[in-house]
Amino acid sequence: MAYPLEYNVTEEDGEMDMTGPMTKRKPELGKFLLWRHFHQNAEIRPHLPETSRFSKNTFSQILKRYKEVYVKPSGGSRGIGIHKAWLANGRVYVKETTKRPAILSGIDTAYAYIDKRRKGKPYIVQRGLRLAKIENRPFDIRVMVQRTSKDGPWLYSGMVAKIAGKSSVVTNVALSHGSVMPVDEALKRAFGLGAKDVTREIERLKRVALLCANHFDLYQKYRELGLDMAFDASGKLWVIEENTGPSHRLFKLLGSDLSMYRRIQFRYGQYTRAIKSKKTAGSESKRAW
Repeated sequence: MAYPLEYNVTEEDGEMDMTGPMTKRKPELGKFLLWRHFHQNAEIRPHLPETSRFSKNTFSQILKRYKEVYVKPSGGSRGIGIHKAWLANGRVYVKETTKRPAILSGIDTAYAYIDKRRKGKPYIVQRGLRLAKIENRPFDIRVMVQRTSKDGPWLYSGMVAKIAGKSSVVTNVALSHGSVMPVDEALKRAFGLGAKDVTREIERLKRVALLCANHFDLYQKYRELGLDMAFDASGKLWVIEENTGPSHRLFKLLGSDLSMYRRIQFRYGQYTRAIKSKKTAGSESKRAW
């Protein structure tokens, strides 16, 4: 099917709410409350890395337990302000996004270093994951799901692999100067999988993404979601983040295949038209009275 329409929408690396027209919208939850919301679901729970609000105690505990952590702004950051901290040779190394790592004498010193840089903003601390790599660069996968009307079912729209740029602790393509790749190719290159196994893993990504989207509805309905998911080096699947204002442009970067981008844009337009049609019908009904 051809998807000819293109909508001028704001993206997570753009700057507007894309949840669609809604009444009595609930506030955005932030990364920790989102994690807690999804942790309530027994099927999703095994895919969630341990996460807590950032404090001296939680930073110390999670770093000691897993030897590496990510510390992130609780609100949407587009990769900005993310720190990776890890233990090695009796020291703590802290690296912010693409900057050179700081070498610190201990966990308390590392906490103070990060705490100063967050400038009082709420942050989370999350277990570090040793992500699968392509040419020694970690990658994760953006899975896009959408609905075409306010009460319509969730539909899978596409997925793309995001490969971190050189010496980056984030996979955000723009910030890390990274790249995108079809997911089937990424899985083949990272794990040496054959076609049958690649298909199986792609179906698993779709299933978990739709599971998350349907669970999200228990809090609030959105028009589209971008799930950041990843395989670690052992092949375990993780759900890292849920984006309520996901980037469309990310899929446009996959120049070799724009079918997913066109589908995403088309469904965005379907939702918009459905909302406008409902509003028009409501207005006409009121006038009839």
